[in-house]
Amino acid sequence: MRLPNNFNEQKKPQLFEKLSESSLEKLLQNSVMQDYESGRLLVQQGDTPEYVYLVIEGALKTFRIESEEGHEATIRMLESGDTCMEAVLFMGCPSPINVQTVNPSKILQIPERVIKKHVIEDSQFAVNLLRIVTRHYKNAMHQIDAINIKSPLQRVGYYFLVKHLDAGHKNLDFDLPFQKQLIANYLGMTPETFSRTLKQMKSFGIEIEGEKIKMRDAFSLCHFCDSDTAAICPLHNKEHCRNCLLH
Repeated sequence: MRLPNNFNEQKKPQLFEKLSESSLEKLLQNSVMQDYESGRLLVQQGDTPEYVYLVIEGALKTFRIESEEGHEATIRMLESGDTCMEAVLFMGCPSPINVQTVNPSKILQIPERVIKKHVIEDSQFAVNLLRIVTRHYKNAMHQIDAINIKSPLQRVGYYFLVKHLDAGHKNLDFDLPFQKQLIANYLGMTPETFSRTLKQMKSFGIEIEGEKIKMRDAFSLCHFCDSDTAAICPLHNKEHCRNCLLH
């Protein structure tokens, strides 16, 4: 099995970073590529985890059902190159989360036995897994902090800033990768609150046209910068960073 051509060295998933060709080939030979329709439930709360899932095309979400009324709490939203279930495989218990496709998706499924065997055989692969799990932990802390401390405006502004930096600091337009209702759930707010907050973003020079976000200039979101976003911003602590609160 081979990865699609768009998974070149610059876009290689973190799970495969710095792996030798032989190590990567061994993983791919023992994995399965599957196409799924939108809304397909891949893992249900209480299931015994069987795979690590790598998004090749499309998108996934992980979530929990947290009440008798069936309230859904979105935990992660995964795009091409993202993976999930790494930590769950090593918990030694049923899955605490659900995994579902958001739209038609192509997914690489790496079996549990292959993951655990490869961790022992390839130290770089083990390091990659540890880095991924650490990043998930860090993002979870941000999500908890945002829901409990930050206002809706701060949550949306921070989310937009991260997406802006992902798109490239010089790119003043970027598309929301998920439906607004899903983003609202992930940010811990109702769709109505999310809609009102989007209107407030106009005062920062942000225009929302459907799924496209248009910024007045590259500093429109600097008000929402923190130490983590500053660390990945190419202009932080440079002359043009004068509008950033952390300068």
